[in-house]
Amino acid sequence: MKSMTHKVILVLALSFGLSAVAQIKYSNPSEDFISFHNHVSAAERMFKNDSLLQAYAKYDIAFSSYKGAVNPSHYFKACLCALKIKEEFKALGYLEKAITNGYEVDSVYKDAIVFYNQNTKKEYQANIGKWEAARDAAKNSTVESEIYSTLEPSRKFETPAYKTATEFCLACLKNPKCSKTAPDYVSKYRIVKEKMKADSINAESLIKNIKQFGFPGLKLVDKGATELARNILLNYDMDKKNERLDAILFKALNDGDISPAFYASVIDRRQIMSGLSPEFYEPLMGYEKTIGKDVLAANKKRSALGLYPVIIPNPALFKGIDPKKNVKAYNKLFVCLYDY
Repeated sequence: MKSMTHKVILVLALSFGLSAVAQIKYSNPSEDFISFHNHVSAAERMFKNDSLLQAYAKYDIAFSSYKGAVNPSHYFKACLCALKIKEEFKALGYLEKAITNGYEVDSVYKDAIVFYNQNTKKEYQANIGKWEAARDAAKNSTVESEIYSTLEPSRKFETPAYKTATEFCLACLKNPKCSKTAPDYVSKYRIVKEKMKADSINAESLIKNIKQFGFPGLKLVDKGATELARNILLNYDMDKKNERLDAILFKALNDGDISPAFYASVIDRRQIMSGLSPEFYEPLMGYEKTIGKDVLAANKKRSALGLYPVIIPNPALFKGIDPKKNVKAYNKLFVCLYDY
């Protein structure tokens, strides 16, 4: 679902047209932050490949040497790795940090949280309720409800009419011979522009809450609301140079509420909207056949952001997969190591 969202985001950004070239504002994090994410992204890749012993070692190195905030999803995955290799005391510590920092264990992982050692088992049973209570007490139901309230009004932009309009505008923008003043283009672009206005209203409301209550990360709201909030900010195209959002996003980045991948995707969206090439090629999908020599420059910039390098899927994997007819299979070829 996430990869599909990224694809739609890319299509929308290109469909809006190209504005005057402008410098897009963004900030680079500290060396400490970069070092941490070098370790943790390697751990995430190992985790996805079921190399849990190696992942555990990388997580442990990352956490032990980093003084900044950590997204609780990393702690939870480290917990699963530790349990798998019978490091139960470490697993218990990671699980406490994950839950008390806002993490809600998905049902698919519930059965994996098992302690066999009598001491760790006893401590887990005595404290799990307290950890969950502390997590729930820190949530802000008002902010969460306001974020969810944007869902229903936004559903109309998921209709076939809207999707057809974006696809048509994208094709026209790619074709120099396509008239940007033709009635068909103008009418379809009007539909796209309508969403820009709605997105701006949602973003303004969210920014107001962020200034009052803080960024809607997992400590403040549930996982669904955090995903919606990120999408609202990503779609805030009225902030053409990222001048309003950068301070908010950069703080959220350092606080572990958003990942380097998400931060990069916001910058790239603003780049595209300004008629520029992507800075980080995040997400890569859509550029895999055209990135060419730009991959070296992109990886240098990604490194300065604490983001893992571009990895282009093996061309042989694309054979027999039509990205339009088999979207799910195509999306699987592009792996994002972060889900926040």
